[in-house]
Amino acid sequence: MRLPTAVVAVATVGWSTFAFAAPPAPAPGFAAPVPVGTPAAAPATPSTPAPAAATTAAPAATPPTDVSAPPAVGPVPTADETPAPSDHDAVVGRIGIEVRRFDPGPMPLALRDGLGCPMGGAGTAACEVTMGALAARYWWTRNLALNAGAAFAVGGGRNDTQSLDTYLGVGPIVGMSLLLGNWKHLAISASPELALVWFKPAVGSDSGSTTVFALHGALEAETHLGFIGVPALSIGLLAGLAFEYESASSTRLWSVGVLGGNSIWGALSNLFIRYYL
Repeated sequence: MRLPTAVVAVATVGWSTFAFAAPPAPAPGFAAPVPVGTPAAAPATPSTPAPAAATTAAPAATPPTDVSAPPAVGPVPTADETPAPSDHDAVVGRIGIEVRRFDPGPMPLALRDGLGCPMGGAGTAACEVTMGALAARYWWTRNLALNAGAAFAVGGGRNDTQSLDTYLGVGPIVGMSLLLGNWKHLAISASPELALVWFKPAVGSDSGSTTVFALHGALEAETHLGFIGVPALSIGLLAGLAFEYESASSTRLWSVGVLGGNSIWGALSNLFIRYYL
């Protein structure tokens, strides 16, 4: 009887201790008090939805644009509209140096008889001066060349113990050439040119001077020596019309004539030689 009574007593004491230690339940609608010394819990923050992945639509493919340069303008049409490899094509863009004869005008450039040349006998023609020309030609394009140079004549001498007059003639020449036809070693062109020449038969004296104005329009045949392996060297001849005006002291003359000589020898004497650098 004593053991059961002791067990009941211990159970009763334990239940009483647990009841007094537990906090009372909060009334409905009230929050449970927070024990002293317990840190307050951080307020809950509403969760922010993760941003949706940015989706960038790829731009539509742009069709390719033709940015090629416009077609180059072709050469001026000539008798051989389709350019063919030739000696002339090899000298385009180069400078050619030429020497040739220059026709002085309607009146020959004469020296003073006995002073400018040895005294002639009866019926002997007076001494006449033939002028030459040193010029340059630059083929700017296949069909167009620019020409510039100078006509000149200078000389003098002595006859036994007598000094002869020193003569001088000089003047500019300008012109151009237009290609008309081209075939292998041969080039045909039209070459207008303008020249103004001053000539004095006796430099240092009171003798008069001569002024020549010449306008030439010629057809020129230039043969390159490419058939012997030298396309830079050429020879040729020209023929055409010439308008010339000459003034000497009180004399004024003008003429329209044929350029290039009136005979085979005259044509051959007007041959030119040109070399391209």
